[in-house]
Amino acid sequence: EQIEVLKKELNSLRIKISALKTSIYNKESEQTKRLTSAYQLIQDYSLRLLHSDLGRQIEFKTGKNIKLDFEKNTFTLDDENNFSESSNVYLKNSVRFATFFASLEKDFFRYPRFILCDNIEDKGMEPIRSQSFQNEVVKISSEIEVRHQIILTTSMISPELDNSDLCVGEFYSEKNPTLKIG
Repeated sequence: EQIEVLKKELNSLRIKISALKTSIYNKESEQTKRLTSAYQLIQDYSLRLLHSDLGRQIEFKTGKNIKLDFEKNTFTLDDENNFSESSNVYLKNSVRFATFFASLEKDFFRYPRFILCDNIEDKGMEPIRSQSFQNEVVKISSEIEVRHQIILTTSMISPELDNSDLCVGEFYSEKNPTLKIG
């Protein structure tokens, strides 16, 4: 009688183990689908930003594949990430904003609806290139229905954006410094 009870218990445990394995498999499967979906969306936005560049880096116009490695904190365009300094900045900002825009589209991202990007034109970025990037970021932002906030600091603001309702604060220069005496 006790053996029968133990056999039923063993059978019950086998059923539970099977259900748990199925649950784990389903969750891992869903996680893989989400990861693939996230990477694809980040790639799509990155390529959109890169393709909108002014042709300063020919690989940006023809690029097809963005690879991200969050663990190593690296990314590549068609397996390359050795471009001119200004193009490396452009690529980095493209991936950064692509991740942000993808997070607005996918609920499963645990990412704030806010991005702050200080000085997007490092490393010799020419004004027209920076301004083109700013305009494309604003264009993509306006297409997204999820409420979000973008803060860009720049000394080379796009003429189309300057003095618009998107701008906050003064423009600082040597004649109008951020720190004022008395």
